[in-house]
Amino acid sequence: MFTLFRIAGARNGMIVELLPFAASLIIAQMFFKWGSFSLELAGFLLAWWGLGFVQAQILRLFRRS
Repeated sequence: MFTLFRIAGARNGMIVELLPFAASLIIAQMFFKWGSFSLELAGFLLAWWGLGFVQAQILRLFRRS
């Protein structure tokens, strides 16, 4: 996260990651009931990373066109 803000800047980093962050938070609240904070945090972070990756791929497809 630090590298993202350093490279992209704080404002741009927050704008880019806002949608994946919000979606991951909703997913974690609704579906991740594993009874362990560590497991739920890991699931949230993996969901955030995965959604961020998908968003980046979709944006790259639209930028090529």
